[in-house]
This record gives sequence, C-alpha cells and structure tokens, in this order.
Amino acid sequence: MLGASVLLAVFAAAAQGGPVILDSTRQLFLDDYLVASIENVTRVVNPAEKSPANPVLWPREPWEGKVAIVYGSVLRDEGKFRMWYHGEAGVSYAESDDGIAWTRPGLGLYPVDGQNTNIVVKRGAAEGEPNLLPYFYELFGVHRDERATDPERRYVMGFLSIQREYSGPNEDPFHKGERRGLGVATSPDGIHWTLRENFATDAICDGGTYWMLDPAREAFVLYGRTKHIPEGLLEAWGEDEWVKKSFWGRAVARVQSPDFLQWDYTAPATAPVVMTPDAEDKPGTEIYSLQVFPYEGLYIGLVQVFHNQADACHLDIQLAVSRDGETFTRVGDRAPFIPVGPVATWDRFNTSVANNPPVAVNDELRFYYGGRTYRHSPYAGPDKGASGGGIGFASILRDRFVSLEASFDGGVIETVPVALAGTTIHVNAANRFGTIEVEVLDAQTRSPVAVALAAQEDALDIPLVWKDGAAPAKGTYILRITLRNAGLYALWCE
Repeated sequence: MLGASVLLAVFAAAAQGGPVILDSTRQLFLDDYLVASIENVTRVVNPAEKSPANPVLWPREPWEGKVAIVYGSVLRDEGKFRMWYHGEAGVSYAESDDGIAWTRPGLGLYPVDGQNTNIVVKRGAAEGEPNLLPYFYELFGVHRDERATDPERRYVMGFLSIQREYSGPNEDPFHKGERRGLGVATSPDGIHWTLRENFATDAICDGGTYWMLDPAREAFVLYGRTKHIPEGLLEAWGEDEWVKKSFWGRAVARVQSPDFLQWDYTAPATAPVVMTPDAEDKPGTEIYSLQVFPYEGLYIGLVQVFHNQADACHLDIQLAVSRDGETFTRVGDRAPFIPVGPVATWDRFNTSVANNPPVAVNDELRFYYGGRTYRHSPYAGPDKGASGGGIGFASILRDRFVSLEASFDGGVIETVPVALAGTTIHVNAANRFGTIEVEVLDAQTRSPVAVALAAQEDALDIPLVWKDGAAPAKGTYILRITLRNAGLYALWCE
C-alpha cells in the first residue's frame, strides 16, 4: 500500500506526459499504464485461491439466524483479527488469533434468553438499550481511523439508515415513502458505539456500500448504491423480456468527506456515478457494489456483479482498476476474481467482500468474503438453493492480481518511456520452465543499450541479471520484454 506522496507523484507523471519513473513502486498490469504495445501476450485475471478451511465462520447461534456474512469488516488490529459481521440480530463481533479459527466473545450488551451474546448493534433496539442506532438497518463496515485525535472516535462504523413512512425533501426516489442514507457511529474500542449522524448523506440508497481513507486526498471516499441506466444500454441489449421485467439499474456513485460526516454530495441521486453495467455485459447485468483500495500507485476495485438473468442468477466478484479513484475500467475479459462455488459448496450463489482492503499475512493477501447457498431474487429457474450463508477468505500472493502471459512461441511487451531509478530491475514472475528477457532500448533511437535475464523460478522478487554486467546508465528508455512460457505479474527497479 502506498502513501500520499507516491500516489501524487504517479498522478503528476501521468498528467505531464513524461516518462514513468520506474522505482520501488510495483508496476502491476491491471491496465496499460506501462504498456505501449503488446504482441501475442494475454492478460489473465488470477482468481484468488479459496481457503480449504472455508467457511471459517458459519451461523450457529440462534441470534445469528441462517446467514452470517461480512456485510462488515475484518481488521488485523490490536494483535489479533477482529470481525464485525451481519447476522439476523444486527451486527455481531468475533475474534481470532490467526484469522481462521474464530471465537464469539460474550460482550454483555444484548443477552438472548438469558445467554450472553456477541451482538454489538441490535436492529430494532428500544430506547435505553446500549449502542442504540434508531434507523439502523444493515451494516456497511467498521474502519479504524488512525488520524482521530479523539479516542472516542478511533473506530468508525458506517451503516444503512432507513426511515420508513417518510415524506419530505430527502425522500429516496428509488424507494418511495422512505428516507435512506449513510448512518455514522464512532467508538473507542469497536464494541461500545455512539451515534453521530442518522443520515450523514442521502446520496446512497442501499446496502453494498464501501469506503476507504484515500491517502492521496487525505479524505474518506465512499462508493455506494444508486440507480443509473446509461444512455443507449437498453437499446444495445435489444429486446429482452427478462430485462424489461427485472432490471433495476443498480450502479455505484462516489462521495467524498474529510471527516466521514460532511460529504460533498448529500441529496438523493445527486452523486457522480462511477460504475455501471455496459454493452459488454449480458442483458440484465447490474453492478451491485464496488469496494476500492489504494495499492502500489493505483486503485483496485472489487466489483460485485449481479448476473441478473432468468436462468443464471448469481453474484461474483470481478476486478476493476483506476488511476484516480473516479474513472474505473474492468480488468481483462472480466473473469471472476472471486467466483461462486461449484455444486456442494457453501458459497454456491452469492459472494460479497468485506469493507476493508485485503489483510496482509506475510506474502499473502487475504480477501474475506461472504458466501450464500441461495440466489438473489428475482430468479425464474428451479435451482433456487436453500437459505444459508457464512464467511470465508480467498488469497493471492502479493501483487498477483493479473499476469501477462505467453507460451513457448513467445510474446513481446514494449513499455512506454521509463526513467530507471536504480540499476536492478525486479520482476514478480512465474518463469520456472520458461524465459523472461528484458531489453533496454534508447527511447529516441530504439537502439539496444543493455539486456537482462530473469532466473528461471516462480518467485515474488526475481532480480534480473545484466548480460556482461552492463547495467544501463541513468536515462529514459523503452523496455522490450519477451516472455516464453512465462507469466509476468509486476515490474520495478531499485
């Protein structure tokens, strides 16, 4: 993850049209930022590997009901893993030493039938009960705010507030007779909560809302549910009776705040829309949610895609990428990054990710997600599933979101002009049974200056070795990268 200075430097270089500074920032290949041309090379989305321990949390207590999912967060905090998750009662809490075996501590806040529980926030709580959030409907997530100077505001909770039987200037246009928006609570410990705002912004209207603390802007950026149908989309999809009957137009809007309370857009349906379905999607597809986090000079988005077709209804997670946190592109051929599970699995029909960046465990990035055994409505087929849902995680090795791959016949990538910040180029690559060759070309004459080879291994950090020990001097170059039976995940220079 990168701080504000690195992100701003990346943005400035791109805006000026100068060479990309190739330094210790990993250049990933989710987009063509570093790529000028590509031949016989395929960009491949690498699905996260699901843990064999999944589900690591499954509902077992009566107050959890049949579904416990991370409409919530998993943080590595205070020397342990901490989870806030959605259950039938509202928000429940769990802890773990390793992120795999979880306990439900008794918190003493909301006993059920005389039994101590792990309930943190109770939906429909009465006046006088602890942690009262009067319009609480559904948890978005919990973040720890390291910038907070008031210890009572160390933890921030965002949740969906719904006021029923409402009429007035903030009535939601997509849910008539209701007011909907972002509720905010804060806490010194993640357990005891104080309401700060019932409706901090009404610009988002439903569940599946995510946010991050953007280091480049030093502000909170929230990506939340709205409704928007791009011009010409329905015509591009053609006449489809299922779309006419069932397409709702779910999309994602973006709002920004310095303190999670004062937002730049507050009125319903006013915030800029940053993610919608398009003509490349199957008719009826909707964008259910977008979770975004900064990573190595770019913003990576986890797109929850609702495949809203009459006979194939499910939700999976795809990848998106952005250089400014506002304009996003879905990656590659839109293959799922976290797919639904096959027959006989716990995450058969519906996946949703936690409201926080992946949790780093050594060289592994863990993506905690919820899985369910039933389909989202509407669905016209016979295989609807049965009610049930739990929590698991899927992992990738560091930086390995996508790879540029070529077989034995070889493929070539040429970069945009780059300024090398050091004498050694490093790659994250799978190269054990193939070769990766990097030619350094003069940016003006395109004449070869130096050639480097990667050792034949599958590793997160392979320093290239210069032929004849001739490392290039400082200057602006083009890199020509030839892959043979190899996959390239990231590139950097030190």
